Amino acid sequence: MKKLLSVLLICLCVLAVTTCSKDEPSDLRKFESALIDVQEAEDHMKETMNHINLNELESLSKTDMADENKKALNQLQDDINNELMPKFDDYEAAAKQLPADSDEVKDLKSSYLETVDDKRQQLNQLNTFVKLCNQSVKANEDILYYTKLFEKNRSRIEENVKKGQEAGNTEEVARFVQKLEDNNKRLKSTAEATIENKDQQAAQDGISEAVMPLIGQQIRDLNKTNIESVQINDARKNAIEMYYSLQNYYETREETMDISEKLSKIDHHKLPKKGEDLEKYDQAFEDELNEVKATYQ
Repeated sequence: MKKLLSVLLICLCVLAVTTCSKDEPSDLRKFESALIDVQEAEDHMKETMNHINLNELESLSKTDMADENKKALNQLQDDINNELMPKFDDYEAAAKQLPADSDEVKDLKSSYLETVDDKRQQLNQLNTFVKLCNQSVKANEDILYYTKLFEKNRSRIEENVKKGQEAGNTEEVARFVQKLEDNNKRLKSTAEATIENKDQQAAQDGISEAVMPLIGQQIRDLNKTNIESVQINDARKNAIEMYYSLQNYYETREETMDISEKLSKIDHHKLPKKGEDLEKYDQAFEDELNEVKATYQ
């Protein structure tokens, strides 16, 4: 009887161990089955990425931005925002729905979600780089616009000064011209010392703390100047507009410095250009999955 009970007890223990050993692989198989659907969503994302001509980013980021290149950069931005990232969102949402009941499979899911996060960070970096390139193009266009506006107002000043001289307002013309010359010398000296600073942060600080306040002071000074001649009053208005265009110019210069600094921190050679470039982030998870599966073989 004791022998029979002993045999029965051994059988029950074996059955219990067998039951436990089947529970984990079942949970794992459910995870792997769902993972196939997740990877299918990832494949759709990769296909979308491959259809976007990201390889041209290498050349576009180096060349002067002609209209054609500007359009190409804008198109890349639109494709990333409207096509690639929505596909990635679908993939990420599917990954978050992976079933995980046991602690072991929960760890696997957590590891997989880390790979998804790594891929998102890479695409975010790519998106940031393209945005910065577009911002750089826009800022350079603005600088050109403000430069032309400055020259336009300077030309008008010269015309009105000439009219003032012809009208016989020589003393007022002389005082006004001298004021502008003094302003320009001071501004040129301050601006050159600021922009030529090799420390970019110091250059940016110099624009906001020295150049901009100086221009503001010169505008206020011109507004307070007592002028009787109609022609010189018109020249003063032109001068104020000229200084406003200078303010916008230097604000944009400061912006371009900030953009350049951010761009310099991104190694565009390492940015993903094809879906396959994201596959390396799967390796750690795949190794972990294979280790878990090996324990049940």
